[in-house]
Amino acid sequence: MTPEKVLETVEAVMLRPFEWGPCDCCSAACDVFARLWGFDPMGPVRGYVGARDAARVIGGDLGALANRLAAEARLTPGHTSGGLALSVDGRSLLICITPGQWAGKTRGGFAILRAADRGWHA
Repeated sequence: MTPEKVLETVEAVMLRPFEWGPCDCCSAACDVFARLWGFDPMGPVRGYVGARDAARVIGGDLGALANRLAAEARLTPGHTSGGLALSVDGRSLLICITPGQWAGKTRGGFAILRAADRGWHA
């Protein structure tokens, strides 16, 4: 997976308007992942709408949810282009453009971050 392909996909997905459920700080990264790898690790929890419903799905610990979904999807721990990662603050999922550059959904599009917490890849 090339960084160029990842960034092209990030732009296609994360430039959509922010909306809890369809395009938020978790679902957008998983949408990019799904376009790149052909499966959605967030599939088991899709269908939520709104901030309250998102909070219910997360259950107070996004890191624990991400670990569970990564295990269910049989993802490999680590960072690589096209992989997912938890943000350093534990509040969102990111997509790895290349180790040292991660994209995360924002209200106005996306941001490029230099650091991420634990990650998973196909």
